[in-house]
Amino acid sequence: MSSLINFLNPKLKPSVESDAICEDGFTAANLIADDAEQLERGFMCFTVCKPPVEIVFDFPKAVDMKVIKLWPSSGALRSTAFELHGRHDGIWERVAFVRDLGRGVDSVTFCYQSDYNSRSSSNAAAASGQPQSEKVFFFKSAHKILASTNSVKVVIRATERCPPILRKVQMWGLPARSLDKADRELVKSIWSEISDPYGQRDASQGNTGQRSPPRHVPELREQSSLSIPEEFLDSITWELMIFPTVLPSGKVVDQSTIDKHAEEEAKWGRQPSDPFTGLEYNAQRKAILNLALKARIEKFLMEHSEHFKAVPRSLGSSRLRRRHASQFASSMCQPGQISPAAGTYSALSSAYKQQQRKSRATATATSSSAALSGSPHSPPAAKRARHSNNGTTACATVTASSASTSTSTSSSSIDQAIQQALQKVTRFSQVAVATSSSSLASSAAPANCINCRSAQFGYEIRTCRHLVCRECLVLLSRDQVCVCKVSFRGADVERYHKLDP
Repeated sequence: MSSLINFLNPKLKPSVESDAICEDGFTAANLIADDAEQLERGFMCFTVCKPPVEIVFDFPKAVDMKVIKLWPSSGALRSTAFELHGRHDGIWERVAFVRDLGRGVDSVTFCYQSDYNSRSSSNAAAASGQPQSEKVFFFKSAHKILASTNSVKVVIRATERCPPILRKVQMWGLPARSLDKADRELVKSIWSEISDPYGQRDASQGNTGQRSPPRHVPELREQSSLSIPEEFLDSITWELMIFPTVLPSGKVVDQSTIDKHAEEEAKWGRQPSDPFTGLEYNAQRKAILNLALKARIEKFLMEHSEHFKAVPRSLGSSRLRRRHASQFASSMCQPGQISPAAGTYSALSSAYKQQQRKSRATATATSSSAALSGSPHSPPAAKRARHSNNGTTACATVTASSASTSTSTSSSSIDQAIQQALQKVTRFSQVAVATSSSSLASSAAPANCINCRSAQFGYEIRTCRHLVCRECLVLLSRDQVCVCKVSFRGADVERYHKLDP
């Protein structure tokens, strides 16, 4: 079985949507966030929200879903029942469900019964020391739905006297067979860059059936009595290391050992983790290549090459320096569209670079036109030699004028870039600008709750631009209709902060 891919990784450009009203900072976007702090928060609904709550995940390419893993609790808050739906030919169909989850269950893993091996799963869980995970099998009819799907819906059906909550979710699978070969290879190449960002795997291997790249470890001769230092040996396999890597636990193992462990974990939908502690890697806790130890191992092999059967000229010389996954991820989106995850800084920098190129072209055209316009009135060669100082002064004047023109153009381009970037920023304390007589009258009127007319408002319905307080929002959310008879969804409600005069 080949390694699975977590299609909720932000580098693969998934999207998520939920109509439920969420607590501030606990939206559904946290489930696919690239920031580790947002990812740890998870998803949590508003206090008065009741199940069922639907969370829809969409993928840019069709996916053959194999394993879905949910973490239903966060602290004392816990969701106890879930349903999974897959969309096939535009129709949602249920593929699995679970209910009455106990307090000792830390995660729920949905998979096919044919792919489940209870013995290997229990041994892996015991070896890694991970908390209990309940296994739930997909329906027999789920294969025709999940074999090629672009959307998966998670429904929270019941909770333990708390608002609906989902701490984390992972969806593991393979590119659907219905995709073109180029699309499948693109997804696999992106995932290989995510799981191996430093390109430490041997890409020149010819046998793709092996779980990890082969290691050409130099072997000692039979008559040799050379003792290899213990610090050069892998802490797990006790073999000579080629790419010594320091784990977060402090142990040093070869990179191929880490790859084999990560592939075994991926078969059950688990993230790569430390083999000794079972803790998943993150930005602060990750494996690091020990270049100093690698250099010492190479020096040791060169000094004692006569004791080995064969020693390569340079260890790791066949390693390829591949491009980073961020260079491929842009092709997952349609051309001409800017990803919402790009942020204000990237929008500002791209707009500024575009304006900067225009300003340089304008400055070049201005200087060239100035030089051409002065050529008919230029003095003869003798006079140019005689008046070299005047010519230098004129040239400096033209250069200064073109520099001032480019400077003014650059400053104006910066202002334009800032304005373009600020238009894409969500403003929660923005003062309404009157564009017509009706909007002028509405802006002049005092801001009150549309239902109870109190000044203690805290939310805004974007479809009709009316302000409501928390109590009235709960009442209006039942029918999802404002007092002005305009319908709205939970995603149309935003927190509103009143500006002090």
